[in-house]
Amino acid sequence: MLYAMSDLHGCFDQYQRMLREIEFSSHDTLYVLGDVIDRGPDGIRILQDMNGRPNVFPILGNHELTAAVCLPWLMEEVTDQSLDTLDKAQIAALSEWITNGGGPTLRSLKLLSQEEREDILEYFREMELYIEVEVNGRSFILLHTVPEHFSPNQPLDSYELKDFLFGRPNLNMTYFPDKILVLGHTPTRLLWGQDKIFRTGNLIDIDCGCVFKGGCLGCLCLDTMEEFYVSK
Repeated sequence: MLYAMSDLHGCFDQYQRMLREIEFSSHDTLYVLGDVIDRGPDGIRILQDMNGRPNVFPILGNHELTAAVCLPWLMEEVTDQSLDTLDKAQIAALSEWITNGGGPTLRSLKLLSQEEREDILEYFREMELYIEVEVNGRSFILLHTVPEHFSPNQPLDSYELKDFLFGRPNLNMTYFPDKILVLGHTPTRLLWGQDKIFRTGNLIDIDCGCVFKGGCLGCLCLDTMEEFYVSK
């Protein structure tokens, strides 16, 4: 079976419970649509678990990009002393990261060895911007969010990196008439007031706000279109 989940935001317990809920095995495939880290406490722990599973495929989210921008100059030693040597551009990037919930991730990185931090950075660099799959006659595009500056005649591989990370879905637009777009980034409660997977036309939002009060982790089986949920 093929599954998709998104926006774990450091919720390791929900992630593990979801794997048990769907009875995830070596015969299955899981796509994680970005924003594994930040806000919650255990994003790095989730990344390390994902990285150890050959059948789990990560897609880059905006939180991973922000961390990847900061990590190269925080690689040697993440300490209070190293933070004192940053230039203005680095301080601005770090401030943005922390403002958007990066504190728990930064604290976790400080506990890692140099080799472990290098593994995390390499994992970020290997993340895809989107993945296309065919399942039971249905075509899916899996990505963190809808392409910003979307044009129906523009090939996906011609967009800029940041176009895949920050856009919000236009519910009146049919992005790909012959493909189902599966995304996260925008909590579904903002689209229809519920922390449940949101479907409209050929667009499916699976970010059920697991890190927020009242939210949950959602998972979609692409083979059956069945929905699974794990709450806090």
